[in-house]
Amino acid sequence: MKFKIDVSKMMTLAFMTTIFLVSGLIFLIFVSFGLFGLSRILIAWHLAEFTYNQSFADNLFYYGSYIAGGFFLLRIVEFVFDNLKRIYPDNIYFKAPLVHGVITISATLIFYFFVHVNYQYIRINFLVIFIIISVLYALTEIFYPNSEDLNQSDDE
Repeated sequence: MKFKIDVSKMMTLAFMTTIFLVSGLIFLIFVSFGLFGLSRILIAWHLAEFTYNQSFADNLFYYGSYIAGGFFLLRIVEFVFDNLKRIYPDNIYFKAPLVHGVITISATLIFYFFVHVNYQYIRINFLVIFIIISVLYALTEIFYPNSEDLNQSDDE
């Protein structure tokens, strides 16, 4: 068996990989600028203190783990509530106006007690965290609403 490399497929793969990496890098740069701006606003309005100041790599790991831990925890909370809404569609707590409040309050409580309490150099008031999580949740509901599964056929 002879190993054959198709140059056109390799060029296509390299091109697609480059597009994926560049767009991901641009997204991460925009997110980091947004978080930097948010932290500066919170500091200027005396709503938060960020006192961990070591080397660049240490700061990146410390604050990055705070953001990543919060992000994944909030995604898990949203996933659990989406499944609960699917399992119990007639429950009053999973109807449209009330479920958004329940999700944001429970996500804030879970984030505060599972992530925020463990970071002693980040001091943000609970109400500020609640407002930030509420705004982020509202933005996800606006830009990523519930959609239909387009992969299902009509006869199922």
